[in-house]
Amino acid sequence: MAHLVVVGAGQAGASLVARLRKQGFDGRITLIGAEPVPPYQRPPLSKAYLLGEMALERLYLRPESFYAENDIDLRLGTPVTGIDPAAKTVSLGDETLSYDQLALTTGSVPRRLPAEIGGDLGGVHVVRTLADVDAMAPDLREGARALIVGGGYIGLEAAAVCCKKGVQVTLVEMADRILQRVAAPETSAYFRALHRDHGVLIREGVGLKRLTGESGRVSGAELADDSAVPADFVVVGVGIAPDTALAE
Repeated sequence: MAHLVVVGAGQAGASLVARLRKQGFDGRITLIGAEPVPPYQRPPLSKAYLLGEMALERLYLRPESFYAENDIDLRLGTPVTGIDPAAKTVSLGDETLSYDQLALTTGSVPRRLPAEIGGDLGGVHVVRTLADVDAMAPDLREGARALIVGGGYIGLEAAAVCCKKGVQVTLVEMADRILQRVAAPETSAYFRALHRDHGVLIREGVGLKRLTGESGRVSGAELADDSAVPADFVVVGVGIAPDTALAE
């Protein structure tokens, strides 16, 4: 019996195995995910879930029982550490799994700030996984000061959620306008006005020089124009990169 191994239990991997079963594929399927939870939707993470308006189970793309019912071996919390194309095997720590066909649906990873400018300080967050958002949630307390680095959709969504939680928000974007890479000037103007009306201080055309901290925890930032911004936590939304480590 043919064995298909799918590495990456995100939306692409989950959709692939579900479609194969629907179309009659009767071979063995193993779906491997590094995260400890079943495949879930990412878009609500930075909105409804972070606000506490959506329960964890509602994030799941399908009930966890779906995979067993469709004879899909779902391996969670299991990072793949290597692939041997010649031997047709994948390494899962101490375990080696053979395959006939392999699909890599590993998606992308968020770009992080370099450690040299404070990217490794406590309280510096990215928004990509459930664990990322769960780690950020305790910082969203009324009266806290947030610095959002990046004026794309992730940064603007984070700013909106912070405002709803009573957080004071400063957003910095090194480009001349927010959403510059993805939207027309009129769209940027609309969202700029909307966020400012809700109390977000937007600084465009100024980049981040470095984050500052105390006792390993972020406390503020120095911007490229030498101005200083106090911050109790930071959300970094400066794009993503393909997760190609295994393929390389």
